[in-house]
Amino acid sequence: MEKELDLYKATLDEIVFEDRNKSYGGYFLRVLYDINVTKATIITCASFILLMAGINFYLTITAKPVEAYVPVEIKMDITDEPLKDEEIKKLPPPPPKVEQPKIEQVKFLPPVIKPDNKVVKEEQMKELDSLLNTNISNKNVEGEKGKIDPFANDGDENGKLGGTGEKEAEVFLFAGEMPKFKGGGDEEVIKYVQGRLIYPADAKNKKIEGTVFVQYTITATGEVTNVHIVPGRGLDASIDAEAVRVIKGMPKWEPGKNNGTPVAVKKVARIKFSLN
Repeated sequence: MEKELDLYKATLDEIVFEDRNKSYGGYFLRVLYDINVTKATIITCASFILLMAGINFYLTITAKPVEAYVPVEIKMDITDEPLKDEEIKKLPPPPPKVEQPKIEQVKFLPPVIKPDNKVVKEEQMKELDSLLNTNISNKNVEGEKGKIDPFANDGDENGKLGGTGEKEAEVFLFAGEMPKFKGGGDEEVIKYVQGRLIYPADAKNKKIEGTVFVQYTITATGEVTNVHIVPGRGLDASIDAEAVRVIKGMPKWEPGKNNGTPVAVKKVARIKFSLN
């Protein structure tokens, strides 16, 4: 009976190694197994906790402070009022027109065989000596002897050379039918612009706020062109650039018309940037 009680109390290792050499290493490995597993578990958990604590500490000391959210407000309205004189950048007067001196030219055309009765006196060929220091042309022109500068050009009143000869389209401040933003009126324009404007971070950090005036032209074909800040009515370089960017990106408009004819019309947008 005592022997059976010992069997219930004995461990599996004692039963396995009964009547065997317990000095053999296998017995001690089995006896120490639970202790080694417990130590390994404790060390692993402690290492994991220390690792997570170290990562959290590193992220805490290196993380950039989160900027407080600053609510911003961007408002816009559109005006068709003409700009005041002081708001319009005055261009310097064009340089005076310099006329080139007339250079003597002699009519010299390839000879054409004609009957004597059809030869015109003026069409008779000049002597070769008379062509010295004289420019050849298809007509006779009196003037100074010398060579014509091939790069000389009277130009126009703005100093431009050549030209297409076409008259530039006139831009109106008002039209019988004003341009319309496709999809709606000014409310849709405001919604379009406000939905795409981004308050520049640099301007927010500097707490810059105010109103910027953007002038643009709706051409006779509906394109948005000549977008620029009204001289003297800008606010900040970053804000001005953002306002111009969004206005330039607008889709085609329905052009303005005078008596049914599409015309170009100039408009101005007031865009207000404010920090609440």
